[in-house]
Amino acid sequence: MADLVFSNMFHALASALDQEGECSENIARVGADALRRHAESSCPAEKTSLATGEEIFSLLQSPKALPCAVEITPYMDHLSWHYSGYEDGGISADVALRMQTVELIGADGMIDDPTCRVGLFAQTANTDYIIRTHSAEELFVQIAGEAEWYKQGTPYTMRHPGDRMHHASYQPHASRTINSGLLAVWVWAGDLAYENYNYQG
Repeated sequence: MADLVFSNMFHALASALDQEGECSENIARVGADALRRHAESSCPAEKTSLATGEEIFSLLQSPKALPCAVEITPYMDHLSWHYSGYEDGGISADVALRMQTVELIGADGMIDDPTCRVGLFAQTANTDYIIRTHSAEELFVQIAGEAEWYKQGTPYTMRHPGDRMHHASYQPHASRTINSGLLAVWVWAGDLAYENYNYQG
């Protein structure tokens, strides 16, 4: 299988992060710059199908989804998806198998970059992704679907496509879905060690 180049998807995700040039957080600029820097980079094509795919594909077709959704769809079954919190046993299997993530750019990503991590995160409906903390500063931009997001100091709040969820280093946060799943782009900056990822509950 030929190598993949994510040019259109990376530029579309960069625009979602920086809101067409108006970054509200420095971490958004870090992620957008990385995506543009690697827009012409190639990597081996994967054949890791998205187990949450049918639901997530449907969300990407919604007229409420961000414009970048159309550029993501062709690649969904060619990304190195894995189950969030499953391999390390941090989350019970019945929850972990309902969420998948892919690191597009980063030290463990499809495209290597030691300066940040950028990826996609999928969570199906009726799933409670428990409170977690990590050393990295984090930003999510919701691309499709609806979810309630929590961070320390702020109650669970329903979020929609285009909403941004920013978490400081070690700030407890969580996401839970009810009638809809979600797909989001995420960025990590600062201390990028996965070893400092902890689950609460």
